[in-house]
Amino acid sequence: MQFLNPALLFGLLAAGIPILLHFLSRRQVVEVPFAPLRFLQPTQERQMRRMNLRRLLLLLLRILIVVCVVLAAARPTLTGALAGLAGGGEGTSVVVLLDNSASMQAEVSEGTIFDRARDEAIEIARTAEGDDEVAVLLYSDVTRPLFSEFVRDPGLIAAELGEVEPGARATDYVAALEDALEFLDRAERPRREIYLVGDFQIADVDSTVRARWLRTAREVDDTAVFLRPVASEPFVNRTVDPIPPQSVLLRQGETIDIRARVSQNGAETVETPLFLELEGTTVGETGIVVPPGGSARHRFPLTLPEAGDAGGSVRLRPDRYALDDESFFVLAVSDQVPVRVLRGVTGEEGARDPLLFLLTALDPDRAGQGRFAPTVELAARFDVETLPEAPVVLGVDLRDLGAARLAALGDYLRRGGTMLLFAGDPRVRTYTNQRLLSGWTNLRLGPFRGDEDVFERLEVSAPDHPVFADLEPEARATLEEVRLRNFFRMDETIGRPLLRYAGGGAAATEIEVGEGRVIVCAFETSAVAGEIAFSPMFLPLVQRLTGYLATAGWGRFDRHFAVGESPVIEVADVSDASARWTVVGPDRERRPVELDASTRPARLHGPVAESPGLYRFESDGRSLGSVAVNVARSESRRQWWDPSGFAELFQPETGLRFAVLEGAATEEAVRAARRGRPIHHWFLIAAGLLLVAEGLLARRLGPAPAA
Repeated sequence: MQFLNPALLFGLLAAGIPILLHFLSRRQVVEVPFAPLRFLQPTQERQMRRMNLRRLLLLLLRILIVVCVVLAAARPTLTGALAGLAGGGEGTSVVVLLDNSASMQAEVSEGTIFDRARDEAIEIARTAEGDDEVAVLLYSDVTRPLFSEFVRDPGLIAAELGEVEPGARATDYVAALEDALEFLDRAERPRREIYLVGDFQIADVDSTVRARWLRTAREVDDTAVFLRPVASEPFVNRTVDPIPPQSVLLRQGETIDIRARVSQNGAETVETPLFLELEGTTVGETGIVVPPGGSARHRFPLTLPEAGDAGGSVRLRPDRYALDDESFFVLAVSDQVPVRVLRGVTGEEGARDPLLFLLTALDPDRAGQGRFAPTVELAARFDVETLPEAPVVLGVDLRDLGAARLAALGDYLRRGGTMLLFAGDPRVRTYTNQRLLSGWTNLRLGPFRGDEDVFERLEVSAPDHPVFADLEPEARATLEEVRLRNFFRMDETIGRPLLRYAGGGAAATEIEVGEGRVIVCAFETSAVAGEIAFSPMFLPLVQRLTGYLATAGWGRFDRHFAVGESPVIEVADVSDASARWTVVGPDRERRPVELDASTRPARLHGPVAESPGLYRFESDGRSLGSVAVNVARSESRRQWWDPSGFAELFQPETGLRFAVLEGAATEEAVRAARRGRPIHHWFLIAAGLLLVAEGLLARRLGPAPAA
């Protein structure tokens, strides 16, 4: 017999209360001899013996009532042969959660970790008895049932599992456990069990999600969770980290650096070959030395091909976990990117005009042959219809947009648009805070500082941001020598500050607006506002910020996705109603994609990517663009939860119980750890019957006997 709440067995001490009350209630009397009653004494002694026997029986009943109530509260169960005596025909509903996430593809001596876990799941299914029913759920960051309902044939489960292979998704333990409980809602058996089988690799668990799970599990008291870890084998795992996006606009014929980082978890230094591939061709190769438990970096020079999306990868020779030995990327090579420039404040000329220096930074030769093609419009008159087609918008001291244009700008950003906003004129502070930023974020322009003889330097506050990540130390030092006079301070705790003032406060901050991004620069760029317009870093700063938003930013322009996500690209021309839109994945199969013509530009939504690699979108065989899909690097940690630690993390204080299946033989471990038939209801029934008997017997007895 086992107890689900063994701590309550301390309540058995209460069985002594009826005994104590029995002796305390006995009356003490004085015997007075009375001669005429001596002939009745034999009869009286016989009656007293019967009454004492009944009182002892009454005491026993009261003790048994307390014992039955306490045992019922402790929720006793029976296992083995005794379980059959408690209703063995009722059966058990079993859900086996089988991990098929990316980490399960790691190789071991006789296959993969998944092969081991699959064998464990089959053995658990084969322990089903009589009326038991079994369901198998494959879990990663999504859960997929092997069958839509419970089945009672272990052979059918074994045959179906034999065709299953692990995927390349990340792991979500909370979602898997929640889905298992939901699946058990359709169970028809009184006993319910969940078996979690996998490598128990450590995964990120959001505190809010965990709290939600604990609240749910606290309400479940009729289910047990058994943990069956499948051990991996130690090996040195080498990993190519994700390739960081380029922070500048890429043009045909230019040479850039592809920055690669290789990590390893071994205790010794490793030297390994590293390859750069572009469009399926190896264009670079080197040897890289990685220190123990550390990482090393290498830069591959690459001359960019013709305009368009160029897909490639940086890879190692495969080790026993090949999924993280290659990292895919896409380079968006452009001839030129149009920039929609919206001008708010007018009337400034010459050195006092901030737009003059911004336009020069975007197109230094003013010949229309640079990286960017700026088109200037008044903010109060820009064409709302063509705004969604702009890759990036540059706003300068915006005001007086009007309700329609303000709403159109907000919609453009929420649907994935990007904007570089300069606000350094004190006349636009109120409009910027109350009309622009209030609809997008909690960020606000602080008090204005200007027309003073005291200048303030800039500092880079996000050196790891793509805009600054590959900036040479000398260039960064030059940028941080820039002094400003006309500027606003912003709160450094809101958004992601990119630049700050030496005296405190953010100077440039990136914020999210729906699917899009805005970088707010709270300083003026005219000649009278400080040294920024004359700094040799002004042109690269403006071009890096604009190029990041136009090509390597977030939102709709991102070309990089994770396995399990649906890749998306934009298409400018959807006039051909008969066009066949498809996507070609790493397996070379063409699959149809969904065209969303309700947005401008229109978008193509591909199916969920289930494997890493390059995906090319096409229209009737004509390439439209490419995206890169990579495996979540959380699957490369090679760190695992101890089952007891896992149980401590996910088991509530009351309710759902966790236990670890111990032993090498799965079937024996299941039978040893399996929760038995619940019999607490029998104890409750017994307590009720005893209570009735106690009441009937108590009525027939008088006061407590004299001592």
